[in-house]
Amino acid sequence: MSHMPDTDASTNTPSERLRRAGYRVTRQRLAVYAFLHGNESHPTVEDIHTGVRDEFPRMSVATIYKSLESLVDVGLVKPIHLGHAATRFDASTEEHAHFRCVTCNAILDVPVEHLPEAGAGLDRCEIIGSTIEFYGFCSSCRRHKFGLAPKKPAGFGKNLRYHLQMPR
Repeated sequence: MSHMPDTDASTNTPSERLRRAGYRVTRQRLAVYAFLHGNESHPTVEDIHTGVRDEFPRMSVATIYKSLESLVDVGLVKPIHLGHAATRFDASTEEHAHFRCVTCNAILDVPVEHLPEAGAGLDRCEIIGSTIEFYGFCSSCRRHKFGLAPKKPAGFGKNLRYHLQMPR
């Protein structure tokens, strides 16, 4: 059930996109989306479950998975696959890359001006997505690596965007 997102903002609400794709619009599904939309930490399923538990104490992890499946299908959420680590989820659908700390697994959004184009060798393939991931040590883990006192940026872990600054 794959659907291209509509560009008409008046009918592009999460509820409308879910309905057009044939999904029921439930309070639980919308709570999962609201949690992701208001959270830039790229949470796991367990993080989401914990985050919506106050509002929906009886919501199961299976309901979280089903909600995420529908939200990914309609293009409201993107999964971030990290190999052996738990999949994380991102409600930012604007084009961007990610920076992943190899020590603490923090994921930060990185704005990109131009996405690379697929090469001619892929002309017979159907491309359904792409990701750009930078990885290394976040500023806190880098300081720790060099034996310096931890210094987290103001608001670290809150709803702030971080921009990648490559060391010189």
